[in-house]
Order: sequence, then structure tokens, then C-alpha cells
Amino acid sequence: MTDAEPKGVVVGVDGSEPSRRALDWAMTEAELRELPLYVVTAQPATPGYVVIAPGPHYQEDLERTLTELRIRTEATVSEVNGEREHTFGGHAVVQVHAGTATEVLLGMSERHELVVVGSRGSGGFARLLLGSVSTAVVHHAACPVLVVRG
Repeated sequence: MTDAEPKGVVVGVDGSEPSRRALDWAMTEAELRELPLYVVTAQPATPGYVVIAPGPHYQEDLERTLTELRIRTEATVSEVNGEREHTFGGHAVVQVHAGTATEVLLGMSERHELVVVGSRGSGGFARLLLGSVSTAVVHHAACPVLVVRG
């Protein structure tokens, strides 16, 4: 976030069904609060790759991956918005960052008003548990966190 970037609602999106539900909820929160929506996707950098293919190849591959993620995330925003009962009328900004989802969302929590994440579970007892990103964000975020369950 730059100094000129207004505070808003942040949502972590990875294309999964839980993150799509979180995106839908975050759209509603952003509208209700009259804040911009920051749709965030993260791509972890792979340090081992730098050893195998150092230099410009790594940077080119990372940039290509981030561009592909941006395209997929923008498509997800359009799809989720199209499935909503009321079309999102606010301002949405898609951001793709190099780093882990946890570190990116925690960093953004220091500058924004709300972080929205999806929970995940694979059935049975696991349904009672949050995913690792959700757990870390809930425990360490600098702003309120909303975890959207299925």
C-alpha cells in the first residue's frame, strides 16, 4: 500500500471455494463500509529455484507467474461478482504479491481496516479447524479479521 492508497477491506483469494465465499463476503463488507476492496493473491518465492536457475530466468518466471495469477484472480472476481444477488458496486483492486499468503495478509493488516479469509476443512473433525493461513492471520493480524466458513 502506498501513502496515497486509501484504507480498505482486504480479502485473500487463491481460487478455492472457501476463498470465493470470502471474496463474496468481502464485497459486501466493502460496500457496507464504503471502502475500497483489495483482492490479494500471493505466490511464494522458491529460494531453491534461485540456486538451480539464478539470474534473469528466475525473475522472468516469477513475473510470468504473477501475471498469470493476476489474470486468474481478475477472472475469479468477475465470476463471483456475476454470481452475486446484487452486483458489487464498489471499487476493487486486484493485487498479486510475491511471498506467502500469511506474510502478505499480515503485512496488509497493518494498513487496512479488515482482512477477510476463507476457512477450510476436509470433513469430519478437520471441519472444526481453520486452515494454516486463516489461523495465522487470526492470531497475528493488526486489524479485525473475518473468517468465512462454508
